[in-house]
Amino acid sequence: MLLKKIVVAEDDDAIAHLVAAALGDAGFLCLRAHDGEEAISLVRREAPDLLILDVMMPHVDGLEVAKRLKADVLASRIPILMLTSLSAVDDRVKGLDAGADDYLSKPFDLRELAARVKALIRSAKRERERNPTTNLPGSTAVEDHVNLLLKQKAEYALLYLDIDHFEVYADAYGFRKADDVIAELGGLILERSRAYGGGDAFVGHVGGDDFVVVVGPEEAEELAQDLVDAFDTRVPRWYSGDTGPQQMAKRMTLSIAVVDAKTAKAESADDLARVLAQAKRASKKREESNYVVWKPDAT
Repeated sequence: MLLKKIVVAEDDDAIAHLVAAALGDAGFLCLRAHDGEEAISLVRREAPDLLILDVMMPHVDGLEVAKRLKADVLASRIPILMLTSLSAVDDRVKGLDAGADDYLSKPFDLRELAARVKALIRSAKRERERNPTTNLPGSTAVEDHVNLLLKQKAEYALLYLDIDHFEVYADAYGFRKADDVIAELGGLILERSRAYGGGDAFVGHVGGDDFVVVVGPEEAEELAQDLVDAFDTRVPRWYSGDTGPQQMAKRMTLSIAVVDAKTAKAESADDLARVLAQAKRASKKREESNYVVWKPDAT
């Protein structure tokens, strides 16, 4: 497993060494920048998981470093923890306005430093893994969640949803309206899944028009039918207006593959993918919105 990489932009050698030692013991790889210009160059070259940035830096101060990096389309996603000996509220506000994601005043406790670093990296990771259209966890988060359940040998059912004839709709109505459909569907799936699975339900947006829901096995079929009914209720609304043809040869339908991990005896993500593909093929053979539950004798 690769170490999380942190750039420490601090001109005081004693503080820089102390921070690097503390975070090194916590499992982070620390790279040192001695001034603001070096910090900007190092961040752009190394693409670290976090920047620890002192406000009072030679050549280019920390506020200017933060502004430049947050204006960079790639570097802007890197969280910044700003360090300062200035404790006034106005100074903190300036740092946050410049683009800092968190603030720590000197002197600071090394345990708090490590905790804030971990929290910022976790938060940034969650945001990177979210689908921008629906704000739902993306494919990496879905895979991580499923692998965790497999490791825990938990009992769960997995629903894989995708829209049939979505590409035709997008060609006819345009990508903006197609994105609106995906966003609305994502909200619908989340709302319905929470109603059945409560806080334990997991909803992910794999990409495009593909979604994944993880709920308890006893709730899976009822949820699947509810989603089919809710989808079909909304379809006429999506075809209204003057931005595309009123009638099309084939309107969008929803196909759902349902797999009980215990019934499938799934021991790996590959096992789940195989049985999901079987159920998905069966579901797509039907013209109307529907769901198919995988059975051990399915072919």
